[in-house]
Amino acid sequence: MSTSATFENLEEFQEAATSVRNDATDDAFVIVGHVNNNPAQVAVVKVGQNVEDIADNLDNSQVMYILARYESSFDMSKTVKFVYFRWLGEEVPFTKKGKFGVVHGSIQEKFNPYHLFIETGSVDDFKIEKIQQQLEENTGKKSKVLESTQGHQMRGFTQTQLPDRGRAAKSGPQISSEGASIQIDPQVVDAISLVRSDESPVSWVVAEYQDGNPKGPLVLTGHGEGDSQDISAALADDKPMYALYRATDMVDDITTVKFVYIIWVGNSVKPMTKAKISTHKGTLEAAFGPFHVTIFATDASDISEKIIMEKVSSASGTKSNVK
Repeated sequence: MSTSATFENLEEFQEAATSVRNDATDDAFVIVGHVNNNPAQVAVVKVGQNVEDIADNLDNSQVMYILARYESSFDMSKTVKFVYFRWLGEEVPFTKKGKFGVVHGSIQEKFNPYHLFIETGSVDDFKIEKIQQQLEENTGKKSKVLESTQGHQMRGFTQTQLPDRGRAAKSGPQISSEGASIQIDPQVVDAISLVRSDESPVSWVVAEYQDGNPKGPLVLTGHGEGDSQDISAALADDKPMYALYRATDMVDDITTVKFVYIIWVGNSVKPMTKAKISTHKGTLEAAFGPFHVTIFATDASDISEKIIMEKVSSASGTKSNVK
């Protein structure tokens, strides 16, 4: 029986973990699971942008591992803290838990460093308020790392691995406060102008990186006169893309125009690509702006007409919401 586990694609996991640790990206967690329930092999299952989504991606019949990024308050300031979870689904047979336990050490070392370790089989332990409470209790306390964690794994067990050192250092690409510049094809600029023009029927434009290369330039994917369904049809799951959508809303019985900026990062986009494109934020906001609403989307359901109009209506009449 193997006493260690290997990653099906170690580079993919390292990119995902780096992205979670990088202040410049939106990635907040990475989940790893065993391939075909094999104790000796693991792989990345999910990379997400909202820690509230972690529980929805857990399998009660599996053993899984999670690195998640949280904000913790201390002395009136916010610091970033990393939590490592070992998920033991309640439907995992006792004998299998033993086999997975033997290889845990080889997996755990790949998640270093982190501030808090939680082993659990309850989704309630992923509630943000519970995590933040444990992080705050550990803030400023002496490290309690054991020389060996074997024999100390039990449900609800928590462990402080690092003393508090303030905000975690960026482990990914470093960027300036202004961000990195990116070349934008003139066709994109022209299409954006059409969306903004009261004389034009064009209501949306979508742009992408040429050949999928985050170094650019940003080129035109398409534009048209339809609604959000047409935008969804132009998006690809393996590409980061950007869209501007012209919507209308009623404010005091007056029809008003609202512009919606959509940042699309498909679920199949590589974590390192996400890290690289995050440096273009300022340049692209300037190119697509001004706009009233920003939507970060990873799935077509995130940009349904209903969701867009709910956000537009919420922002209507609020000047500070215009960027």
